[in-house]
Amino acid sequence: MVDIVVSSLLGHLSQLLQHEANLLFGVEDKIKSLQNELEIINAYLKISSKGNKNNNKEIEQTVRRLIREEAHLAEDVIDTFIANVVIYKRRNVVGRMFYSIAHAKLLRNVAEKIDKIKTALKEIHENKIKYNQESGNQSTSAIEEEERKQSLQKLRRNVEEENVVGFVHESEVVISRLIDGDSPHLNVVSIIGMGGLGKTTLARKVYNSDKVKKHFHCRAWVYVSNDCKTRELLLSLLQYLMPGRDFESRCGNKIKKKGKKKHNEAVSNSQGFSSLSDDELKKRVWEFLKLKKYLLILDDMWKIQDWDEIKDAFPDENKGSRILVTSRLKEVALHTGRDPPYYLQFLNEEQSWELFYKKVFRGEEYPCDLESLGKEIVKSCGGLPLSIVVLAGLLANKEKSHREWSKVLGHVNWYLTRDEETKVKDVVLKLSFEDLPSRLKPCFLYLGIFPEDSEIRVRRLLHLWVAEGFIQETGSRDAYDVAEDYLYELIDRSLIQVAQVEDIEGVQTCRIHDLLRDLCILESKEDKIFEVCTETNILFPSKPRRLSVHSTMSQYISSSTKDHSCVRSLFFSNPDYFVASNKLKLLTKDVKLVRVLDFEVSLKIPSNLGNFIHLRYLRIGSIYLHCVPDFICNLQNLQTLHFEPTSWGECVNIPISFPYAISKLKHLTHVHTDRYIMLRSSSSKSDSEVVMWHLQTIGFIALDKKTTYLIEKGCFPKLTTLQLMISTKFDGEVPKMLLSLKQLKHLNKLEIYTDDTQLMMNNCKFEEVLQSLKHFRHLSILKIVYPPDLVTRVAVFPPNITKLTLAGIIRLNDDGMKVIGSLTKLQIFIISRLFDCEGSDSCIDYNFVQDGFPQLQEFRIIDFPIRNWKLANGSMPRLQILVLHNCYKMDSLPSELWSLTTLKKVCVQKPSKAMAAMLQNLEVNNGCQVIVE
Repeated sequence: MVDIVVSSLLGHLSQLLQHEANLLFGVEDKIKSLQNELEIINAYLKISSKGNKNNNKEIEQTVRRLIREEAHLAEDVIDTFIANVVIYKRRNVVGRMFYSIAHAKLLRNVAEKIDKIKTALKEIHENKIKYNQESGNQSTSAIEEEERKQSLQKLRRNVEEENVVGFVHESEVVISRLIDGDSPHLNVVSIIGMGGLGKTTLARKVYNSDKVKKHFHCRAWVYVSNDCKTRELLLSLLQYLMPGRDFESRCGNKIKKKGKKKHNEAVSNSQGFSSLSDDELKKRVWEFLKLKKYLLILDDMWKIQDWDEIKDAFPDENKGSRILVTSRLKEVALHTGRDPPYYLQFLNEEQSWELFYKKVFRGEEYPCDLESLGKEIVKSCGGLPLSIVVLAGLLANKEKSHREWSKVLGHVNWYLTRDEETKVKDVVLKLSFEDLPSRLKPCFLYLGIFPEDSEIRVRRLLHLWVAEGFIQETGSRDAYDVAEDYLYELIDRSLIQVAQVEDIEGVQTCRIHDLLRDLCILESKEDKIFEVCTETNILFPSKPRRLSVHSTMSQYISSSTKDHSCVRSLFFSNPDYFVASNKLKLLTKDVKLVRVLDFEVSLKIPSNLGNFIHLRYLRIGSIYLHCVPDFICNLQNLQTLHFEPTSWGECVNIPISFPYAISKLKHLTHVHTDRYIMLRSSSSKSDSEVVMWHLQTIGFIALDKKTTYLIEKGCFPKLTTLQLMISTKFDGEVPKMLLSLKQLKHLNKLEIYTDDTQLMMNNCKFEEVLQSLKHFRHLSILKIVYPPDLVTRVAVFPPNITKLTLAGIIRLNDDGMKVIGSLTKLQIFIISRLFDCEGSDSCIDYNFVQDGFPQLQEFRIIDFPIRNWKLANGSMPRLQILVLHNCYKMDSLPSELWSLTTLKKVCVQKPSKAMAAMLQNLEVNNGCQVIVE
């Protein structure tokens, strides 16, 4: 991980030298020289990370630790210097004269420290070369490491191949994919999922199925692994496929077997086939299979190139042969076959308990008094079969009593990792981490800062990765887009679980399994990435660089003995709204170099926050905070600003006041607030507007004269997402103000709210608002809260809308629906009814015209009094998801709906009695899933 530290520092120095050279005056040459030295070190780290067998492992680890420490020291020295320079420049002329001597001393000190760091780096590098040469061939670390890997892989296979209960439905689905279908061509079916989820177990169940045995002429199973050797794999295949004696005679020696299992080690040592080249071995496999209908299991495949190396050995003679691949990586599954992979899910509570008690009690009756306690223990395993099997194996040999099991509850992960035989992290999970490219490792480890079982907002996570400097070398690409790519890579590697997802906007929230989170915390502690502080370790002295506090804020402030001088990121994940501002100020006075700050306050932001000139990410949660102080404008490096409490209060329509000079923050990229922003009047001439070239998101702000003025002046040229609050004070001017949004050429998402529901209903000429919106041809996502009656008014919407939400609408008749249905690019349509309005109990009939909604994939109707719904032929031809919530007047669904071949899911929540009865007796023949809640 040290290469990430050095790369991040290099990026930081490059930015400083390019854009903030004025802050480095007097030491600029020293910093350039340090940058050159770090470039050499970084090149060395990239080469050594690929693995040099001539290097002594212990020496390598020591070298990397020393380099990391020096890089951290260099970062602290430079950032402390810059912070002091900024404070010096803020002083008036008299103040600068008074502190000029101190500043000159500061220059000398930082120059001396940089020279010492450079000397230390050179010595580290020279000693590394010297001691590696001296150790020479004496090092056995490479051999020991290889033996350790083989031992872990063997243990992993033994654990995963347990005869796990369940997988009945899963095996039926996979067997169906292998057997059903008329295609005679060779096809590849894949199973993917997180390590320890039971992919091997499921594949073994499929492989041993009577249906599968009868269907295929021959079967073979090979374990690929993340250290695949093509030659050994081909030899293993031949050993499986050929009769035992025939294989032995061709090898020229006898191979000892254990039961039905063949050992790759014995095969690789055989003398007969070993004389053949890899291409000749492929030809032998191909010749043996060409006349057969075969099934091959390629278990635990990690790399695309491994498949490319061996695929030529598998003939396609139109006999209906199949290959089943198991992998943790989505990209491998997509590369090997045309069909979508089968995603293996976590066990539910019922399945987890069944697996657990059968392994613990081995068929015997279990005491009823242990059931509730046992279920609590199993719940801690998070539905991961591997951890359930290992834990059950431990408890099976313990006294089956409430006293013994109570010891385990709350410490499940410790029991799973306490000795060599049960090191779940090493056996399965750590393999996934070690296989990650270096750019993804800090992003993955960072997930450990969040509390256990928490649902992580993707937007927040991506912003944090960028602020931490984890996203490197983006070139012309936006750093947040690259961060999103990283997220999906980790998802595809089965290391992050998707919690909430939207079809167009992608993954909204995610989570991480508890065992993986523990791995993140353990690895981060070793590599000095971050430290998690809980009530159990609050008194342990340390000097963390990133700190996530999971105790209450007041308890931590009063009890902690940690040194905060080098803290770069500080999180308080357990909100305590009653911490006094003066106590919080005492803590924050020691974190002058902080870049990420995430906490809750009661009433007031600490005044010293304005001195954190390195701050890039700031989240402050408070339902009582109504005024953001002027000193927030001193945070010149701020990229992301969140004013959102962890739990909302009843104050979303109460504005939060921001200083007008916020527009001077030139690096600000994303602004998110739980209440709409009102800009305060400019207090000085120096608060004149500037162009905010990086600003992409404002969510959300009042559409008033100040906001309109900034938009018209072109202050937000790159804005892509905008949430607007339209105030009753400006209802007559709203259409004109909205027209100013035409200046925002990159605006992709627009949400319009009102501070009074009557504004949109009566006072505002809504057709003029719509007329102004039709000019936004680049707009893709539009949400309007409390739109008016669209019965008589002519509705005009931006032509390229892909997602439209009308929340709290009064009425929408056939003509209005026809206009919306004519939007040729609309993919998602969400409509909800405002019930506390006149005529809310009236019923609505809809006739969807032919060819309407040509691209619609998802349709959600919420709290709408629809009575009859007719669907013309050709309407909604691409519909996949239909959700009806509390449409209590509706007794049936149009019969034409069930003829849609694309329809995948119909979810009806709170149906009428007649609707519930109709759905209960419904027979669906197109494979659509019908859910009634």
